[in-house]
Order: sequence, then structure tokens, then C-alpha cells
Amino acid sequence: MSDSTKDTMPKSELSRPVHVEDLGRKEYTLDIDPSAAELSALGKRLKINSLDALSAHTKLKLLSSGDVQLEARFTARITQTCVVTLKPVSSDVSHAFSTTYSHNVDEGMGHGEEEYDDEEDDVEPSEPIIDGIIDLGDAISEQLALEIDPFPRVKGATFDGFTTGPAGLDEAVPEKKNPFAVLSKLKQSPDSSK
Repeated sequence: MSDSTKDTMPKSELSRPVHVEDLGRKEYTLDIDPSAAELSALGKRLKINSLDALSAHTKLKLLSSGDVQLEARFTARITQTCVVTLKPVSSDVSHAFSTTYSHNVDEGMGHGEEEYDDEEDDVEPSEPIIDGIIDLGDAISEQLALEIDPFPRVKGATFDGFTTGPAGLDEAVPEKKNPFAVLSKLKQSPDSSK
């Protein structure tokens, strides 16, 4: 990797850059097994107690269009804080995904902001190839972030006694008298029909 490329690439906790120009017609595969320091740094960025383990298998294939297809799968073991009991809760996360990278995507758009026709709503937009590089570590990190449960709970934890309103709101509230109800009654009385 050239010094100029190092300067333009954002610092990532799990960087695994691949130069697109180095891809041949065969599939390029890379297994990612992060170091303890990388796991710790990525866990901090993901705002979880700890990222205890992560392993990923990735495949890149250069398409005839010049785009690059990524197929990847990963498994992770994470520890979070239960939103009910505040106790640590560990869980396994696994996911398989596929993404297309293209030179024809504006770098400022990417991440789902690319414009495309309504007819193609089921088609995922392409990610940009930045400075001729695809960072497989970043791709795994982003997908892991999407798969983490934002409200982790230990088994059996419930929100007993939880209310969404002010204290006592769930109790019976006396009905307020509607001033228009009095007018309605006057209108319906037999004397008012004369």
C-alpha cells in the first residue's frame, strides 16, 4: 500500500484493505481472525461491554462490469449490559451477506443513499470503491454493528411494573365533564322542541 493511500484511508479498528487492481479473474478469499487489541478497539466503537470473539470468511470476485462482488459470513461472541437487570449478558451473533462495490458510486453517497429507481426497491445499492480499495474489515464491522441487539436482556428478564406515563396514570381517571354535553342535553329535552 502506498503512503498516499495510507493517508487517505480512515483509521479502522479492523482494517483489511484489498486493492481492486490486484484482483484477478479467480475469487480472492480472506479469513479474518482479529487480534485481542483489534477486538478490544472494535468493541469500544460498537459501545458494547466486550467483543469476546470474531471470525469471518470473505470472498471477492471481480465482475465483467468492473464492479466487485463481496460474499461474507461471520460469527461473533459479544457481552452487553441487560437493559432490565444491568447484568452482563453474552450472546452469539452470526450473519451472512453479499454486497457489490462499484467505481461508479459517489463516495459521498454510499451506505444506502445512492439514488435508484422505485422498480428496483429490492436491489441493494452498491458501495463505493474508495481510492481503488475495498476494506473487508470495515465491511465486517459495519454488518456486525447492524446485527447487535440494541436492547439485550438476560433470559427471563421482563419489564414488570414498567409504565410509559406519569405515576398513577394507569389508575382509573375520573371523567371530566364536557361543557358541550350539557348543551346537547338541553337540545334533546322535550321543552326545547317547542
